[in-house]
Amino acid sequence: MDVDMWHLGLRVRQAREAAGVSQDAARNAIGISQRAYSRIENGDRVMKGDELIQLADCFGVRAAAIVGQPEVRERARFAVRTDGDNSPMTAMRERLYAYLELDAYLTSQGITGSKR
Repeated sequence: MDVDMWHLGLRVRQAREAAGVSQDAARNAIGISQRAYSRIENGDRVMKGDELIQLADCFGVRAAAIVGQPEVRERARFAVRTDGDNSPMTAMRERLYAYLELDAYLTSQGITGSKR
């Protein structure tokens, strides 16, 4: 799947504005220059996977919302054992969704895991 960089930049800007986050705060969250961040929002620079996750955290949204991927919640299946306390399970499930979303994004960019 090819990513339309202009639309991705637009979604980044919309997510940032909806969260009330300044460009300066967003660029600081991922440790890049103002020019580099501006290029992301203009669709002229590809985001790295870790930058996507950090921006999603900064904006308080899921990475899937930024990249326009369908929610993985409906596709995810998992089984675990627990001691009955649901709060750690909820946190683990949210991290699983974040990793699955990152995996879907990286796969769409043609970036796959290393072969050993």
